[in-house]
Amino acid sequence: MPKDLFDKIEQTITTTGKAAAKKAREVADTAKIKNDIRVAKRELNDLYEQVGRQYFESHMDYPEAEYIDLFNLIEKIRGDIKVMEADLEMVREEES
Repeated sequence: MPKDLFDKIEQTITTTGKAAAKKAREVADTAKIKNDIRVAKRELNDLYEQVGRQYFESHMDYPEAEYIDLFNLIEKIRGDIKVMEADLEMVREEES
């Protein structure tokens, strides 16, 4: 095989390798940024939850008018959970 052919093959392999490496870096960078965004959003949601929980706990006896329906719904769901937990405990006792 002539030297020119080997040079062309070598150049093609080098070019392809560099392009693949660049694409791999782009994919890795994109994945890292997406993960960082996902983590930041999760932290933000956790903070919103903490604020909401603290607000609810400190205002549950006298909620502002705009929150009464939400507070009532929270209390209803809390009661539902207590009933379901009691039901679960009864089932466990029956199984024992």
